Amino acid sequence: MTTRDLLRLVLSNLRRMKARVAMTAIGVIIGTAAVVVLVSLGAGLQQRAQESLYSFGSLSELQVYPAGAYGPSPDQPAEPERKKVVLNDKAIEQIRQIPDVLAATPLEYLYGGEIKMGRRSGYANIVGVDPAAFALIAPPIVSGTLQLGRDKVVAGSEAGQGFVDWETYQPGDPLPELMDQTLRLVLYPFSSDSTRPPEPFYVTLKVTGKLKQQGYQYDYSIFMPLKQVLDLNTRISGNRPNKDKDGYNQVLVKVSDPKRSPVVEQAIKEMGFSVASARSQLEQINSFFLVIQAILGSIGAISLLVAAFGIANTMMMAIYERTREIGLMKAIGASNQDVMSVFLSEAGGIGFIGGLGGVLLAAGLVMLLNLVGSSLLAGSGGGFFVGPPGSQTSNTLATIPLWLPPFAIIFATLIGIASGVYPALRAAALSPIVALRYE
Repeated sequence: MTTRDLLRLVLSNLRRMKARVAMTAIGVIIGTAAVVVLVSLGAGLQQRAQESLYSFGSLSELQVYPAGAYGPSPDQPAEPERKKVVLNDKAIEQIRQIPDVLAATPLEYLYGGEIKMGRRSGYANIVGVDPAAFALIAPPIVSGTLQLGRDKVVAGSEAGQGFVDWETYQPGDPLPELMDQTLRLVLYPFSSDSTRPPEPFYVTLKVTGKLKQQGYQYDYSIFMPLKQVLDLNTRISGNRPNKDKDGYNQVLVKVSDPKRSPVVEQAIKEMGFSVASARSQLEQINSFFLVIQAILGSIGAISLLVAAFGIANTMMMAIYERTREIGLMKAIGASNQDVMSVFLSEAGGIGFIGGLGGVLLAAGLVMLLNLVGSSLLAGSGGGFFVGPPGSQTSNTLATIPLWLPPFAIIFATLIGIASGVYPALRAAALSPIVALRYE
């Protein structure tokens, strides 16, 4: 039997039992749609989580903290007499000497105070950085210059939001623009005399540059020279910290190639410091969501398993109804393999129809899920699973991977074929004489 004859015979047989094929295929459609929708939901949540993670830092950036900032490092042996390592300027210079490290700068936050821009009062993270290193680490400048100097600062793209009066703000109103603005810091020194409030002192800053939107760490911050922030914190606290002895609380490291981040991260950990990175968190997220997708896909596959019994039942009924036909086929020369091919192809055809219909149904359900789910997330803030503004998935909840539709159709077809194996073997085992005499 040629392939062409086989296809013609299979199509003819499927058309003869349209109602039964349709009812059986509906089970496959539901099962396939369940698999596609659930896996797409897992993939969509994974992509949103990744984009939210990207908004907190680049894959080529590492956050270095003093030893033990996140508990004992598994890379360090538990030695009571281990010499304490300090994240000071000497250690930072050693980090800069690690191959593939582009730059490293301490991050020193201003203790507090108030920021005024004209009559507006606002807030922002004021961070002291090494100007030379920051020039290599910072996002591109969209206006002004990246040159940091005494009383000259660079603002993140969203830092102006800290000066919005949200009680009177209306959607569509322009946000305050910090570029070329003069900011006035109102700082209060520490005083041990609770009966006499300290007299504030003032610092005037000029915003000379605006950074391109990059992520929370940059977008809502104002960057100053490290030395000036240390001087201001000393004036506020009354004590100048000994950075050589006590070290910095945080250092930002830029790696030349994101692919080299694991090597650099391991080298820094071997120095005795704690390291946090978007890359390591991304790996954990991917591992977590792979498990989630497998679980969700398995739940959907249960529906396909139920549909498989429906296909097997349909094919068994077809054997009983076409017993004389099977005997006639064998009488005119059809082999057992030919008979099996017919029934396996019919079962696979039902699976294919159900798989194709399931993918189309799933596409519609995913569109509906995105329409309803995104509005609900937007209304509730969305949390970690809302991508940053302008991201591709900021308005989607489920995403159908490109590999999933063809995989679902092939999988449903294979389920159909597997369901038809036993009926096909029964059909092939029929004796032609007994089959022709069957009433």
